[in-house]
Amino acid sequence: MSAPARDAGAQHLELPGVRLELAAVSDRGTVRKENQDRWALRPVPGGCALVLADGMGGHADGAIAAHLAVEAAAGHLAESADPGAALSAAVAAAAGAVAAHRRAHSGAMSGTTLVLAVVGGDRVRLANVGDSRGYRIRDGVAEQLTADHSWIAEQVRDGRLDPERALHHPGRNMLTRALTGEPVDADLFSAELVAGDVVLLCSDGVWDAVDDARLADSMAPGSTLETAAAALCDRALAAGSTDNVTVVACRLEAAGD
Repeated sequence: MSAPARDAGAQHLELPGVRLELAAVSDRGTVRKENQDRWALRPVPGGCALVLADGMGGHADGAIAAHLAVEAAAGHLAESADPGAALSAAVAAAAGAVAAHRRAHSGAMSGTTLVLAVVGGDRVRLANVGDSRGYRIRDGVAEQLTADHSWIAEQVRDGRLDPERALHHPGRNMLTRALTGEPVDADLFSAELVAGDVVLLCSDGVWDAVDDARLADSMAPGSTLETAAAALCDRALAAGSTDNVTVVACRLEAAGD
């Protein structure tokens, strides 16, 4: 399940009235020996699916869990007649794949986060488990659409911890929800889209090192989406990220632009 130091992909998809530019870049980073992030870009009925998983576990376990989750979720969405309504089922398929692996390998300590986005015309629908994030970038502003399943995020949401203190809290990476072999519920989100918007998924190696303003700036128009995604990964690494860094993105363009 080993991956190269950096892998990437890009494609375009034509829909009625809109053109989708898709790109993904994933980098092992400067510290980790293995990249345990996995991603997928898949055409689905009426649009496209973006999938990102950040594996957890010793040795190859995390990478295996992330790979299984991405393939199961992306496959489920691609086969669904209504992918936007199938997000919970896609997460369940991913959870089942991870659970089956753990049953077959009793010593496996694998787990993974998972975030999915289905872009269809003028709307994006998302599901997440863990702290891999989904954003909408519009007019130079990045809006986080998903909610992190981490101890620190819950403390902030409950008003128990100031957001500024949370940035450097030692418990900021403690997850409260992930795919670890047990049944798990995903949170679902939805947002409107217009031409020029970017839907972006990223692992915590990115958002933990790059704030939302610089994240949006990295994805500004003027270059291909793959180039922008690579620049965002580079920015995270230059800012000191010690984790794997992965960006999966979709930019909407009016047909004919």
